[in-house]
Amino acid sequence: MGLGMPAWANPPAGSTGVDLTPLTNAVNFSTVSTGILAIAATLMTLYAAYAGVRFLLRMVKSA
Repeated sequence: MGLGMPAWANPPAGSTGVDLTPLTNAVNFSTVSTGILAIAATLMTLYAAYAGVRFLLRMVKSA
């Protein structure tokens, strides 16, 4: 525990996070198509977030 760090900020002793090694080892990230699909997935995520924010703002505005 560092100086000035509250005790509740320390992660539990047994928590190491999720191991995604089997999933990431199964994908070949060296091809161009993988890069294009990654960019497409990022753009779709941004569009979904934008549409969600617009939807929420419309709901708040109409309330």
